[in-house]
Amino acid sequence: MEPEIRHIPKTDLSKHRVVRSDGEVTIDGVYPEREPGLYMVRVRVPGGVLTLAQAYALADFAYEYANGEWHVDTRANVEFHGVTESKLVAFIEAIETTGLTTRGACGDTVRNIVTGSETGSTNLARIQTVVDQLTKRFAGKPEFEILPRKFKIAFYAGDDREPLHRINDLGFVEQPGDDFRFSVWIGGGLGREPRLADLLFSGVPDRHVGGLVAAAVRVHNEYSSRKNRARARLKFVLEDLGVERVRRLILEKWAPPTGVELAPRAAMVAAPARFTADGIHAQENGKFRVRVPIVAGDLTGQQARAIVFSAERAGATQIDLSVRQNLSIPNVDADKVPALAAKMEALGFPPSGWFGARDIVACPGATSCRKGFVETHDFAQTLSRALESVDAPDWAKRLRISVSGCPNSCSQPQLFDIGFRGNAGKANGSVVKGYDLLIGGRLYGRMLLGQQFATLLDQGDVLAVATAAVREYTEAAQTGEAFDELIDRIGLHVFVDGLARRVTLQQGEWTEMQTGPTVAFTSLESAAASLELTEPRLILKWALRQYGDSLLVTSALGAGGVLLAQYLCEIAPQHPVFLIDTGKLFGGTLAYYRQLRRQFGLNLIAVGSGLSEGAIAETYGERLWERDPNLCCQIRKVQILSELRKGKRAWVSGLRRDQGGERAGINVLEREPDGLVKMSPLAFVKREWIDEELRTYGIPQHPLFDQGYRSVGCEPCTLPVKTAQAERDGRWAGQAKTECGLHGREIRS
Repeated sequence: MEPEIRHIPKTDLSKHRVVRSDGEVTIDGVYPEREPGLYMVRVRVPGGVLTLAQAYALADFAYEYANGEWHVDTRANVEFHGVTESKLVAFIEAIETTGLTTRGACGDTVRNIVTGSETGSTNLARIQTVVDQLTKRFAGKPEFEILPRKFKIAFYAGDDREPLHRINDLGFVEQPGDDFRFSVWIGGGLGREPRLADLLFSGVPDRHVGGLVAAAVRVHNEYSSRKNRARARLKFVLEDLGVERVRRLILEKWAPPTGVELAPRAAMVAAPARFTADGIHAQENGKFRVRVPIVAGDLTGQQARAIVFSAERAGATQIDLSVRQNLSIPNVDADKVPALAAKMEALGFPPSGWFGARDIVACPGATSCRKGFVETHDFAQTLSRALESVDAPDWAKRLRISVSGCPNSCSQPQLFDIGFRGNAGKANGSVVKGYDLLIGGRLYGRMLLGQQFATLLDQGDVLAVATAAVREYTEAAQTGEAFDELIDRIGLHVFVDGLARRVTLQQGEWTEMQTGPTVAFTSLESAAASLELTEPRLILKWALRQYGDSLLVTSALGAGGVLLAQYLCEIAPQHPVFLIDTGKLFGGTLAYYRQLRRQFGLNLIAVGSGLSEGAIAETYGERLWERDPNLCCQIRKVQILSELRKGKRAWVSGLRRDQGGERAGINVLEREPDGLVKMSPLAFVKREWIDEELRTYGIPQHPLFDQGYRSVGCEPCTLPVKTAQAERDGRWAGQAKTECGLHGREIRS
C-alpha cells in the first residue's frame, strides 16, 4: 500500500491508522485488491469464536458494505472483499459496534490469536479465556503494532488432532495435569522459506503466558530486521542466533515461575484417536460439535445467516471459525444434532463433507489478491466438484487438499496431504504461471512439511493429478486406511511414483524429487561425479534403483545416519537400516533406537555378535577396549559388518568430509577392496544442514547431544567434546586411534 494513499478522510485518520516500520500509513485490517478502488477488510475474531449476534451482523454487513460474501481465512478471521473506498470508514465503525475490530488483523502487528477446534476437550473454554486476555493486552496497543513484521500466536488443546503450533511465532500446547500449563514453541512460519518452531519452554502456567508473549514480541521488535522485510520475521532471528541465545534474550525480559522447564527436550507423543468421518464429534461434556465444511472458506452472507439461524434453533450460543476455513457449531445437545445436521445438508454444507472434497482450503488468489500468481477462488470450487465426481469410495476422497495463489502460502499447502502452490517460472521451455505440487504434509501426531514433486501445473494438470491421487489412494490403500498410514506403510515416493505413471502433465513438469537423478553407471568415477552435490535423498533413491535388495544401509544413530534412515523410510519403508549393537553402547543410544522405531517408524534393526560380555572377557581378558582397542572394535563391530556385507553389492553410510581426518577426502561413491561399492550420500554436506533437516522432521538429536556428545560410539571410548566443530574429538580421546575399522581398507568379504 503506497504511503500517499488515504483510505478515509484525514479527520478520521488518527482513529484508524497504523504507521508501519517503513513509515507507510495504512488503515489496519484493510488491503487494496487487484481491481483499483476496491479493498479487502479483515475482521479479527479472537480464537475464531463469534457470538450469534456478531455472526448475524457480519452476515448482513456482507451485503451492506461488500460483495455479499464471507471469506474465512486460515487465521479464523472473516474477510470481506469488494469494499469501495467510500464505504471503508462506515464499515470499520459498523464492525466495531459488534465488539469486534479490524485492528491487528493485518499489518506489522500481533495478529489474531487462534485456537484449534480439532478436539473434544472442554478446556477450549479455558484456552479461549487466555486468548481473550491476550487480545485485550496486545490488540490496538501501538507498541505491539509497529513491529518489523507480523507476529502470530496459536493455542491448542492437548488432544488436538491437527495442532499448528510449529508454524507460528509462538505456539502453545496444553500439557496434561490439573494446573493448566503449556509447552511453548517459537520461531515457526511458512511462506517462501518455511521453518518449524523449536520447543522453547514447558510447564508455563496460563496466568504467566502474557508476560512471556510480551517478552518474545519485544525480542522480535529488537532483533528482527527492519531493513529487509523478506527476513523480518522472528523465524530468521532463530536461524541467525539459535534457540539457546533467543531463550536467554527472552529470560532477560521475563521471569519464569516455579515449575517451568527452561530447556525441555522435544519428544513425540501418540496421536489421539481419530474423529469419526461424519463430522459430528462428541465433546467431553456430553454434547456435540457439528462441523460445517466450507470449500475455500467462501460462503454468501445469506448462507452465513441461514447457518447461524439453524445453530440458534439448535440451542447453540456461538459459531466457531477454524483455521481450516470451516465453521463448526459446538455444545449441541444430542437430541438436536440430527435436525441440525439435516439442515446443514439441505443448505449444501453436509457435516459428512468434513475432511474431504467439501473441505478444500484455499486463499482468495489472483481474483482479488495483488500477490496472487494463479486463480484459486473459483478454481477451488471446480476442484471440489471434480473430486466428488471421482468413481471411488468415500474414504478415498478424504484427502486434505490446499490451494495457494502464491509462494507466501497463506493457505498452508505445505501441511496438507496434497498442496498446490501458485508460482511463476519456466516449464517446458516457456515462462508460465502455475501450481507447484506438494505431497506428504502432515499434522496428525507429527508435523511434516510436504515435499515438492512437480512444478508449474496448469489447472488441467491440477485436476488430473488430484483425481488420479484419489484413484491411486483407492488402489494402494487397505480399505479405509488413512492417507498418512498408507504413506508410512508403502513410502511417500512409492505413492508419487504411482501417481506420476497415471498422469502426463501438459504444462507442468515432474521434478527430480520424483524421478530421481538419471545417472548412467558407465564407471564408478563418472557416476560419483554426476551425483556430487545431488540432494542426499535423491542419491539414496538412485542407489535403491541401482542395487535394490543388495544395498546395505547401516547407522550408528549419529545425526547423519538417522537422517538417511528417515529418507529411506520415505522411499522404501521396508528396507532395513542396521544398527550394530556392540554390547557397549550407551543406554541413551538404545533408548534412542527404541524411540526412533516406535515413534518415528524408522525401520531400524539392531544386530550384535551374540557373544556375552562374560564370553568376550573369558577369551580376550577384561577391559579389552583399554588394552587393545583395535581388537575390541574388530570383535564388536567389524566382524558383524563383514557378515552383513555378504551378498551385498553396495553399502550406504553417513560419512561426511567435514568430519575431518581420514574422512576429509571421501567421495560419494568408492570401490572397497572386496569390490563392494561404498556410498556416502552426505559426503559434501555440513553437520548444520543435517541438524536443520532433523529439526524439520521433528526428530530429536541423540539424548547425549545436549551433554556435549557430537559423535557417539561405545561408552568406554566416547567423551563429550569442547566445541561443536570438533565433532569426533571425543572418540578414543588421548589415543592415536580415530576410526573403529568399519571404514578402513582392511575390510574384506
